[in-house]
Parts: sequence; structure tokens; C-alpha cells
Amino acid sequence: MAVPASVTTKDMSGTYTLNKTLSDSSQAVLKMQNIGFIVRQAAQYSTVTATLKQYTDDRGVVHLDQDQVSTGGIRNIEERTLDGVSGERTNSIWGKVRGVTRLTKLSELEDDYLKEGWSQDCIDGDLIYSVNESDTNGWRAVQVYGFADVGGERKHVRRVVTTKGEQVEKIRLVYDWKV
Repeated sequence: MAVPASVTTKDMSGTYTLNKTLSDSSQAVLKMQNIGFIVRQAAQYSTVTATLKQYTDDRGVVHLDQDQVSTGGIRNIEERTLDGVSGERTNSIWGKVRGVTRLTKLSELEDDYLKEGWSQDCIDGDLIYSVNESDTNGWRAVQVYGFADVGGERKHVRRVVTTKGEQVEKIRLVYDWKV
């Protein structure tokens, strides 16, 4: 289902289901990130639903919290602040990571792959830019969240470039709006 035009990177709150037909496989990225076989299989064969809650706290800091669940029962919760301040956290899937998340303009992106395919509201407005690094497993993932016209419908899209040493993996994840 198409994402309503009222949902933007200023408020992405809602529930989204990963569309595996329209998305690239995440298997090579997950393997690079040292994710175990069972979790990779769950990601590949189950339905993945992400519930996003975007809000501003009492200090004026914007948060983007994600609760992602697969039909295999694997849950991953990510709580991000869009303040551009680097922080460390322990994640149930990736272990200890440090990262930063902020709003950005398309013109500020350096990687051409991350610049591709965005809807006009993202081209003219903001995208969500996130960088996460694992000191333990040696990978770095740059993600850009926004919206794009995919097959004639407005979809939530994430473009991800993950590196580990000389290895580089680029994937596009496409999410359907779930009512």
C-alpha cells in the first residue's frame, strides 16, 4: 500500500512492512555484519514489520524509534535521536555500535547511490541520514531514509551502503504502508 503524502521525514510515524519483491536481498550485508545464520534466514523468509514513532521530547530533541519484528519472532528495537550527536548503544542484533543520525539535504550526500531515486518532497526537503559503525565486527553502514515512487506508488525507502575493509554492499529496502 502507498504511503500517504502526509507522512514525511519530519514525521515518519506509522507501520511499514518490508516488500521483499521490490527490495534488494540483505543477505550479503547481514553476513558481512557477522549476523548468525538463523537470524539471516529469518530476515530472508519471514515478514518484517517496522513500527516507527517520531516525536520531539521536552528538550526539543527529535527521536525516531523503531520496533522491528519478523514473523519468526525476532525483534530489534532501535532508538535514534536526529540531533547529529554521536552515541554508543548495544543492539540485540548488531551488538555494540556507535552512530549518528540527523536530517540532511540530498545535496549533502557524497555517495551517488544514496542520492538516487527519491521523491520530490525528499529532493526539495530532507532525508534521514544515519551512520553506524561496529568496532567489534569492523563494518560501517550509511543509511538514508526517505520516500520514493516505486512502481507508481509512494513507498518508504532506505538506501544502505555497508563497508568492511575492501568489501562494499549497496542495497535498497522498500517498505509498504500498513494500515
